Formats: sequence, C-alpha cells, structure tokens
Amino acid sequence: MRIARHVVRPLLSGRLVATTVPVASLDAATREAMWRLYADHYDRVEAGTFFADLDAKDDVILVRDAADDSVQGFTTLQVYPHESAQRRFVIVFSGDTISAPKYQGQSALQRAFVRYVMGAVLAARGAPVYWYLISKGFKTYLLLSRNFLEYWPRHDQPTPPEVVALQDELGRKRFGRAYRAPSEATAEADLPRVEASASQRARVGIVRWDPPGPRLKAGVAPIEARALAAADVRFFLAVNPGHEDGDELCCLGRLDLAMGMNYLGRWARRVLGRRR
Repeated sequence: MRIARHVVRPLLSGRLVATTVPVASLDAATREAMWRLYADHYDRVEAGTFFADLDAKDDVILVRDAADDSVQGFTTLQVYPHESAQRRFVIVFSGDTISAPKYQGQSALQRAFVRYVMGAVLAARGAPVYWYLISKGFKTYLLLSRNFLEYWPRHDQPTPPEVVALQDELGRKRFGRAYRAPSEATAEADLPRVEASASQRARVGIVRWDPPGPRLKAGVAPIEARALAAADVRFFLAVNPGHEDGDELCCLGRLDLAMGMNYLGRWARRVLGRRR
C-alpha cells in the first residue's frame, strides 16, 4: 500500500504580530514580500521607486501572520530634526504603509507604532515631537484622528497658524513642487462645509504628484455608508477630494507621553470590554 505524501503548508492564523527593525537589516525575501504586498494594493507603482523610498527610511514596522510568518502589512519610518526660525522640532515621518484587508480591525501595527514614537519622544529630551503623515486613504487619517489628542487638520478646530507654518516648511522641504500649500491646494472659502458644527474652515496642505503617483486599487478600502456617519471621515473626504486619484493630505499629530497614555487607556478598555 502506497501512502501519498503531501507538502503541508502552515495555515494562516488570522492573528498578526509586529516587529520593528532597521531598514538596513531587511533580507531580500522580506523586501520582495513587502513589494508584492504593496503592488497588490496600489496602482501606478514601480519597484525601483518603492525600494528607493524604502532605503531612505530608518526603520520599518512589519506585521506578519503568527502562523506562517508571511508579511501582511508594514509602515516605513524616518526620524529627523527640523530647525525652524523659532525652535527645534523632532519629526517622525511615515512613508509607505499597507495592511492586508483580511486582517482589518487588528491593532498590532498601531501598538507597535505607539511604542516606536514614544521612544522618539523620550529620545527628544524635551523638544516638541510631531508625527508627519501624508494620507491618500481615509483609514490612515483615522489612525491620527482616533488616537491623537492634538492633531491637524481636524473637523472641530481650525489649524493654528504656527502649525500651518510648520506644515508648509515640512511640505516644501520634503516634496518641493509637489506640495500645495493651503492657498494653492484649495481656496479656504471653497472648502465644503462638513457639518453645521464645523463652521471653521480647515487650512490644509496637499501633495499632488506630477506625473500622478500611487493610488489605492479599486475595492481595497471602500467607503461604506456607515463610515460616512463619522464627522472625521466626511471631513477627510471634503478637504482631500482628489484622494481617489492619489492626492495626499498633509497631517501633523503632536507626540508626547499624554498621547501614549491616552492610547494605552483606550486599548485597555477595548480589551477588557471584549473579555466581559
């Protein structure tokens, strides 16, 4: 009697685990897995551009399936000082980011990001620290609006002039002609009213690539009707009407220990709530 032999592959567990590693330590297989994941979810992308952007970053947070160790998401990060006319800042800039939709709702990437940025806060020795984010997808913007105490732009407060100035400095320095300052992105009076309580107009900067840059593939992050019930979702869509074609909203979030404690408290309440 002959017994057939089968190659047994680990099944996906459905649970993510996150690790943070220097970009320089990534092996060829991991880099290729990151590229394949990114290309599966974005249009108008090229491998050379992706890897050049990756190599310009300091670190990467990788999220893998706990069973087969496959790469299911990542975000690339760079920490650098920024000197303005008034003071010195520390900027945490996040670049390419993706998370496989089948793992939606898990927080491994977010928790690893909070650990990372709290390390940057402690290393800054009192200098103000900001997360500098450009977002073409509303779900990325929600990481900011749902987890930060101080962030901009937002639907319920105008952006302070000093934050607009910092945003402009960062945008022009990093993106050059692709950065559209508030007056260039859209006239303040032309921004649609998000809701009656949000009568203040946002001061937003947009990155608009020429030629057009990456954009999410159709169906990757559909906007469901229930999502539109949230003011921050409607706000993002209102101030970045070109998001589907790859326009990126420039955002800043204040990073400090209060933000970290706020996130930790909210995460703990969610975990305890599920156990009841």
